Amino acid sequence: MFPWAAHWRRIAFGGGIFHWDPRSALAVARQGDSEVLVCGHVLHTGWRTTDIAEVARRLLASLTQSRQSFLDDLEDMFGQYVVLDLQGSTMRAQTDGSGARAMFHDDEARLLGSHINLVGMVAAAPPSRIAKWIGDTQSFDMPGRSTEYEGIWFLMPNTEVTVGTGEITRIGPRPYDPLTVDQAVDAMLPHLEIQRDLLLAEDRQILLSMSAGVDTRTSLAAFHGHYDALKTFTYSKEKLKGDATSRMLSRDGQLAARIAERFDLDHTVFHLDEEEPAPEAFRAVLEEASPRAHMRKLAWVYHRKLPHDAIHIRSQVNGIGKWHYGHLMHHAEDHNFSAERMATLTKHGRALRRTKKPRSAFRPGIEAFQEYIDSTQLRSVPNGYLLSDIFQWEHRTAYWGLAHLVESDFTFDTYSMYGSRRMIQLMLHVPEAVRAQKGLFRAIIERSEPRLARYYVNGKKWRAPDLSIPVAEFQRGEKTYSHKKELQKENASLKKQLEQAQAELAELRAAGGAQDGGDDDGTAQ
Repeated sequence: MFPWAAHWRRIAFGGGIFHWDPRSALAVARQGDSEVLVCGHVLHTGWRTTDIAEVARRLLASLTQSRQSFLDDLEDMFGQYVVLDLQGSTMRAQTDGSGARAMFHDDEARLLGSHINLVGMVAAAPPSRIAKWIGDTQSFDMPGRSTEYEGIWFLMPNTEVTVGTGEITRIGPRPYDPLTVDQAVDAMLPHLEIQRDLLLAEDRQILLSMSAGVDTRTSLAAFHGHYDALKTFTYSKEKLKGDATSRMLSRDGQLAARIAERFDLDHTVFHLDEEEPAPEAFRAVLEEASPRAHMRKLAWVYHRKLPHDAIHIRSQVNGIGKWHYGHLMHHAEDHNFSAERMATLTKHGRALRRTKKPRSAFRPGIEAFQEYIDSTQLRSVPNGYLLSDIFQWEHRTAYWGLAHLVESDFTFDTYSMYGSRRMIQLMLHVPEAVRAQKGLFRAIIERSEPRLARYYVNGKKWRAPDLSIPVAEFQRGEKTYSHKKELQKENASLKKQLEQAQAELAELRAAGGAQDGGDDDGTAQ
């Protein structure tokens, strides 16, 4: 029994049946033995359109010219979508540049779907050993392409799968082209402006979530001169002593409110401490879609208090350009990650490290990441890219971030202003020292809305990048931080010794001054 909802539609494509929720747009174009299917929300900056039918037709024209032309045109496609193409008897499938519209498939890719439970249920697949290894549903960074079901896989961005064989082919990123900050900004700003104009032309409310960080204000800057078209919001919590999450959310709420007031934004703060919990029926729907949980209460707030069928501009894709794993690594580490290093960087892996588990405890995660490295030909990525950045792109942003998107998909579409393959690659083509200091995003803001660069970032003053500082200064790897407590104790002891020495010096100076004063009096007499 297939669990299709009564309102879903279906269409024959490539000898199979494609089922979809009609609230997601769909278009099919056919010519001879070639076909293209596009489903989701799309925006193409090269063609300056959001018309999905036009996009499908032009992709088909590219496909009939050559496969490379087809892939070239997909470089400038933004949104949350999947693309299937058929040439002769060969059908392939891929997702958008950041994997915002997920795709899962069985071993031979005869069954593909957008939600893991949907595919797992239809395939009648047993629970995977990885699901048992992860355990806690809050640990939603599954290792590699593995899922909660045995023989069901996640399709990474930068790859496509051949339907009927399950063969994975790497289609990105493109060759590395080193750029200065100015060159990258020059290339990115036109894409941002085209997106802004096309999104404003759509008859849909634009939502922008705001925080105290860099990413949301980078998206906000793109709408300079059009802030009245935005509805912005922040979720916040009361700051609790010793609770890092509540401290961060409290800070987000306060700074976002100041920015909103300064730029006269339509802004709402949702105080999660005061919001009602999600009802059981709503939670059940979320759990049916995905066993991985993010914030069920927040999903309910979205659904209850924000306009449906809106476009929610998220900024998590920007994290790919901020050298995330570089900050976590020791300066002597190789960025060409091993499967073992990948396993220790997941949330579950970090938990295992804290409990000092033996290497054998990491084995399921290591094996899953090795499968990802091998099946996606990860080591074939062009020279110049750091595998730590590609890992951030394909695994952390696409797969780890999926739990966030699934819970809001019931209310609105997710959109990233930096979500095409070309934009992501441009973020990675600037020097590491720039990315380590978030310098590219600062340069974009200074060109678009320089006033936004004056605000603190996560509680700290945001300074212009200093390229004379070696990138090692921005790395806080384990080899240094493994002795953090000892270093803190040593620093505290040295501080006390310094204070004591300064006090003794002050006493000596005072005594010497008194003695000098007495001699002067005697001389005066």
